[in-house]
Amino acid sequence: MATPYPLDAALLKRGIEHVCYEYANLISAAHWSINGQAPWRTNVDDAFLLGYRKLRDFLFKDKRSERKGQELPDILASDYLPPGLARTWTLPTWELEWQVEMDKQLAHITFEREKEWNHLKWVPPLGSEMRTAWAAFLAVVDPLHRAEFTAQLAHCQGKSGFSVLRL
Repeated sequence: MATPYPLDAALLKRGIEHVCYEYANLISAAHWSINGQAPWRTNVDDAFLLGYRKLRDFLFKDKRSERKGQELPDILASDYLPPGLARTWTLPTWELEWQVEMDKQLAHITFEREKEWNHLKWVPPLGSEMRTAWAAFLAVVDPLHRAEFTAQLAHCQGKSGFSVLRL
């Protein structure tokens, strides 16, 4: 068993800043994937998919990654939930259509890139299901952390590039 990563209140608070930024960045990428112009829109698609993969891991991973017998500093949704709470959110389009494909397309250069990404077809349902999962997560965040999530989302909303978005 790996040595647990040491968490304290200050570290958990700082983690909320990172999680909210990643969520805001994902929503921004979704917006610009649909409304942006080629060629830079292609870069936004990669940002959307990578951000989606990161937030999927945040929302669903049960354990931190390990290396050399030590837990790594992964931030998990369970860090902010009351103990024993079961997840109710899902990401069915990602799980059924894109998770395996994106493991190949984002993390590896492989001969097995079979599925073609069409942002107009996939960003709307993926964005919608992530917003729904995010709302379900926020609805059950431990009250000790809820105010910080609200504050950090408002902070992101005030940043250039995110202000036009509904986070």
